[in-house]
Amino acid sequence: MRKTFKYALLVLWPAMVVSGQIASVKAYSEPDAQEIYRALMAPYKRPILVLSTTIDEKTCSVSEKEIKDPEFRKAMATFHEVNEQVWDLSKVLGNRRTINNVELDEIFKPGLVEGWKQFRQKYPDSSGYVSLSAVGFNDAHTVAVVYSAGHCAVNCAAGGLQYFRRTPKGWQRVETGFPNCHWFS
Repeated sequence: MRKTFKYALLVLWPAMVVSGQIASVKAYSEPDAQEIYRALMAPYKRPILVLSTTIDEKTCSVSEKEIKDPEFRKAMATFHEVNEQVWDLSKVLGNRRTINNVELDEIFKPGLVEGWKQFRQKYPDSSGYVSLSAVGFNDAHTVAVVYSAGHCAVNCAAGGLQYFRRTPKGWQRVETGFPNCHWFS
């Protein structure tokens, strides 16, 4: 009986932990965020996977005090608040194909070079994957801040903060001159 319990615990514990983590992640349902994500993905010509949960990019920590424009300052403050937790993006991504952290970790467990080989075998039609933060908006939802990072190979990745403004044509990315933490490899 004791061996059976130990075996069951070894087999079931990882599944219980993963299901608990997934169950504790709340759905992100901000309607304007869907439009921001759509604008971010528009430049990708080939299909790309999207990480199914938000990322909290601590290495890119721009303070709202560094933002001169009051509307973008408020959006940055909200960006920090909303990204204090991890969100499930499934609802706002619509029919976008997603990948979760557990699957990514498994694919890249052998290292980056072998991981990208496995990724290409498993997803031959995908040019890589994108990870996204939750979106910070000002009170009027006329400006927004989001962090995004695209990953396409061992030395092929880029990320940073993106600033958006609502226009009559929809959400448009804007160059603000504000700190953005842009990086690439």
